[in-house]
Amino acid sequence: MQNRHEALIQMHEQQLIMKNGKPCIDVIGFARCTGCFGCQAACPIGAIVISLDADGFYKPVINQQTCSECGMCQRRCPVIASQEQLLASAGNWKEPKAYAAWSKDDDVRLSSSSGGFFSELARQVIENEGAVAGCAWGENLTPEHLLAHTMPEVEKMRGSKYAPSRCGNIYQEVIAALSKHEGLLLFSGTPCQVAAMDAALSQEQRTRVLLVEFICHGVPSLSVFHRYIDELFSGDKVESYTFRDKSLGWQTVLAVSSHGKRHHVIASNDTFIKGFSIHHIYMMESCYQCPFAHLPRVADITMGDFWGCPEPLYDKRGVSVVLVNTEKGMKAIEAAKNRGLLELQTVSFAEAVAKNPRAITGDHALPQKRRSFLNGMIAGKSFAALQTAFFPSRSELLWSSFLNDDHKLLFLRNIIFSALRKFRGLFLPVHQ
Repeated sequence: MQNRHEALIQMHEQQLIMKNGKPCIDVIGFARCTGCFGCQAACPIGAIVISLDADGFYKPVINQQTCSECGMCQRRCPVIASQEQLLASAGNWKEPKAYAAWSKDDDVRLSSSSGGFFSELARQVIENEGAVAGCAWGENLTPEHLLAHTMPEVEKMRGSKYAPSRCGNIYQEVIAALSKHEGLLLFSGTPCQVAAMDAALSQEQRTRVLLVEFICHGVPSLSVFHRYIDELFSGDKVESYTFRDKSLGWQTVLAVSSHGKRHHVIASNDTFIKGFSIHHIYMMESCYQCPFAHLPRVADITMGDFWGCPEPLYDKRGVSVVLVNTEKGMKAIEAAKNRGLLELQTVSFAEAVAKNPRAITGDHALPQKRRSFLNGMIAGKSFAALQTAFFPSRSELLWSSFLNDDHKLLFLRNIIFSALRKFRGLFLPVHQ
C-alpha cells in the first residue's frame, strides 16, 4: 500500500508537470542553483549538460532544441523538492541526537579531516556487502564523486576538498548499484548533493541508502582555487593538496608540487581559506542562503568538525561532531560502534551546534565585493592582486567584529588595552 508521504510526492509532482514543463533552471534561476548535477541525471533524453561556468561553479546548460519540457528535471531538483517539502527529510527528527566521535585507529584518525567517523561508518557498510559514494580528488585537483566498493577506494575520500565536486553520473550509479549489492549503500556529500540523491530515490530505494552529509560552510569557486594554486607553485603541477593536514596540529594546509616545493601553513594563514571561510567572498551564490542548512536535516546522519568541543573530549588528533537525524542513522552508528573501532560520546545538541552554526542556519551576508572579485578573476587578474583589491582591510575587519560582538563595551575595552600595551612598548628601554 502506498504511504501518505509517497502519495503526497506524486501529487506534488503531477502539479509541477501540469504547472509547466520548463527546465528546472528556468524555474529556480542560476542564483539558487546548487550545481548538484541532479537535473542532468534526471533528464531522460540528455538535453541537460552540467559545465563549469566562468565563475568556477557547475551550472546546467539546456539544449533548447532537444528539450521536450517533460518536467522530469523539476521533479528531481532538490531546491524545488525542498521548497515543496517533497524530501524525505520532512519526517526526520527536529532535534537530532548529538555525539562526539572518533576512530580508535590512530592511522585513520590522523589521516582524516576531523575524528575519522566517516571512515569507520564506511567500513561497516563495505564489510556488509555495500558500497560507498563520496568525493575524492580527481585529475588536476578537481574533486569528483566516486562509488567505492573497497576500503582502499574509500580512503581516497578522506579529507576536506574546499571546491565543488563533479558529481557526474553518481546518482544513476548508486541506483544501479542497489540491484548488485545486498547490503546498505552509503551516499555522502554536501547537504544539497544529499538532497539531490534523496530526490532521485523512490521510497523503497530510500530504505536501502544511508544519506550522510557534512556540515558545509559553503562551496568556494573551483576557478579561484585553481588560480590560487597555479600562482602559489608558479605553474608547477601540484601532486597533493591537503586542506587538513595534522602534522602541525588539527588545522594545517599542506601542498606539495612535482618538484618538491611545499606550501605548509596554519589554515588561518592560508589566503585561499581566508577568502571563503572568513570573508565569504567567492562562494557559490546559492550558499549565502542555503535551503538545506536547517532542521530537520536532509540526511540520516550529519557530520563535521567538532568546533567548540567540550574540554574533556578535545583531542588535537581530531574529534568529529555527529548529529543523528533518523532511526536508520542511529542503527548505522550503533553497528559501527559495535565493531569496536568507533568511540561515541553523547553530548547535548546545544554543545554540538554552538560553534557549528551552519548545522542550523544557512545564512551568510552576500559581500558587496563578490561580483567585482569574480569579474576580476574572469578578466585574468592574479589572485594576489584580487586579494589586495577586494579582501577586507584590517580596519574593516575590526569594525565588522565590533558590530557582530554581543559585548561591545568589553570589545572596546580590550581594543584600547591592546593599543595601550603596544604604545607603551615603543618607549620601554631595550635591555641588551
